[in-house]
Amino acid sequence: MRRGLILIPTFRRPQGLAKALARLGELRTEAEISILVAENDPAGGQGREVVRLLAPGHRFEIRSIDVGERGVSQVRNALFAAALAAPDIEFVALLDDDEWPEPQWLEELLTMQQRSGADIVGGTLLPDFAVEPPAWARTFKLYRQEQADGPSEMVWGTCNVLLTRTILERTGPGWFDLRLGLTGGEDMEFFARAKTMGARFAWAAAAVMHEDVPASRLQPRWIFRRSFRIGSTNALVQLRWRYGRFGRPIVLAKALGRLGLAALTVLPGLARAGRRMEALSLVARSLGEITGLFGLRYREYGAVSAASGQGRESDLSPGRSTPLASKAGL
Repeated sequence: MRRGLILIPTFRRPQGLAKALARLGELRTEAEISILVAENDPAGGQGREVVRLLAPGHRFEIRSIDVGERGVSQVRNALFAAALAAPDIEFVALLDDDEWPEPQWLEELLTMQQRSGADIVGGTLLPDFAVEPPAWARTFKLYRQEQADGPSEMVWGTCNVLLTRTILERTGPGWFDLRLGLTGGEDMEFFARAKTMGARFAWAAAAVMHEDVPASRLQPRWIFRRSFRIGSTNALVQLRWRYGRFGRPIVLAKALGRLGLAALTVLPGLARAGRRMEALSLVARSLGEITGLFGLRYREYGAVSAASGQGRESDLSPGRSTPLASKAGL
């Protein structure tokens, strides 16, 4: 029987965390697992309180740790370090505190890992809208994470992923770049770097995770900001791990080409809401790549809304791009 640890970073989402823990209790798996929650707001301690209340009656062992330094890189690094401190842990599986798995989720990830021999296995992410969404949103790629079942070139996010102990030991410590802790994109950078170190990837299409999508994420403002940040991070990753120090003209040409593609293929259909959102996302991503070439990083988690208590997008802040000679096919 394989032994693993399910890892959940949390920041001021007690209801989402409670829902995730409840659904984890319904998993159908033969693995021996426990759950570790990393509280990234120790002063508020809402996630820690959820663990205190739910742990005594839960099917699996649940414990929490505090991570005082704010940032998604910081909290995920702490989770990986805690996992490796337990010598019997063979794998870790990650989800976020606004997600919940279907019962077969973990077993499907494990089955694909054993079948493929991959170091990193990603799974499907589907949206769970808080309000009735417009028709275009149901298939909008920004809300979904899907690939074909089997070996994969790359996994891009930590929102639904399994990693073996071997790959954690090979790539760390210092798995996630601390400079990306408030911008996001730290997972994309980590996986690209892992690929240069020989990591193998696979995709388990039946390992389904659902993500809560609040009404605010259906607004053009959010779509623009998220797409802009993805573009900015993509520029960073390509410079570091694909093209190296001479890659700026290549990335710039691709970004400008994408703007042209938006004009040629998307803009003629702007009367349709879905086409308008596709155009908005495409343009924002291209602009993010262009600004990213000059070291500007969009701090998606840089400010905290006093009303909601959640991290929100805030500002463009200068950050160093550090292009290295190493390359990987992205």
